[in-house]
Amino acid sequence: MMPVYPFSAATRPYPRQQWYIAGWSSEITSTPLRRRLLGQDILLLRTSGGDVRALRARCPHRQMPLCSDHHDGERLICPYHGAVFETSGQCVSLPFQKHIPKAMDLKSFPVVEQKPFVWIWVDLETSADMSRLPDTASLFLHGTEKLLFGTGTCHVEARSQIVLENLFDQSHISFTHPASLGSRSCEDGPAKACAMLEEPTRLCFHHPLKAFPTPDAMTAFFPGIGRTMGIRSRAELFGVSLVVAAGSEIVSCDEDGHAQESMGHLEFLHGITPETDTTTHYHFAILRDFATDSDDISEQYASRNREVIAEDVRVLNAIEPCLDQARVCGEPNFVTDAEAIHVRRRIEKLILEEEHLHARRTG
Repeated sequence: MMPVYPFSAATRPYPRQQWYIAGWSSEITSTPLRRRLLGQDILLLRTSGGDVRALRARCPHRQMPLCSDHHDGERLICPYHGAVFETSGQCVSLPFQKHIPKAMDLKSFPVVEQKPFVWIWVDLETSADMSRLPDTASLFLHGTEKLLFGTGTCHVEARSQIVLENLFDQSHISFTHPASLGSRSCEDGPAKACAMLEEPTRLCFHHPLKAFPTPDAMTAFFPGIGRTMGIRSRAELFGVSLVVAAGSEIVSCDEDGHAQESMGHLEFLHGITPETDTTTHYHFAILRDFATDSDDISEQYASRNREVIAEDVRVLNAIEPCLDQARVCGEPNFVTDAEAIHVRRRIEKLILEEEHLHARRTG
């Protein structure tokens, strides 16, 4: 088998034995939500006790799709032959016979709710590995209350890996986002990562502090900020599905540009989950710990973020059809691709480990 773009050796488009974001906690209710995740049709729903369940969204008898239009409180009803299923997946009733074959039970997928996310383990050939579930507590605990806002989900007609890598690529900003984010000098390229932290379920690039005269808008947000301010930014991957891109700490600096005091945090969350081999679910939101009572500020940031994501999606959608037309050989990389390539190699290593284990089991 040929390697799958953009990998050099892996023949699968994404690792399967990992936790992925299935959706926002807030969007999963007692009304089943049908979603295709990693090629599997899945129903996400919440029981009367508040627990989240993930079930295969097809009746085992004749593969009839199950949907939100056919449920009765705690039970799902097949619209073809009337089989009734509990939210555990167990088939409890068949209209035409008393005996219920065990094969009628719906497959149940492991899920973990870490608000605001619901994580899912889709690969049922292996046991869910809790050690691979990323710890996102650091996103929400900085000693001050944080506001989550601007949450949403969109669909990308492109494979998850190029969506993921785009979030670690700063060099496209001046050309893809000139209206929403503004043009930047290309002479020196984007700032290189000054430090990298790599853990089993987390990869973080910390960028150098950038100091500049404090804009009036920032003085309005932070009355105590000095005449010079700086931004400490990072790009962070939690597990294989959650990215904090342009996560920023706003600091007050002295006249020489040295950091003096932290003023606030602003972080953009991106949940990247494969739908199929070549399509992706894109979950997005923003976190901040300043001016948390201002709806106007929330809408300004959220509106711009939606615009930026729409610009990225247009580019990614345009790239995907070209990847299927021919095998891309000897594709060049820029020096500014270093972070994205590191992410690519990390993901490819996970895929290759799965492929080798599968080959040993079946060989």
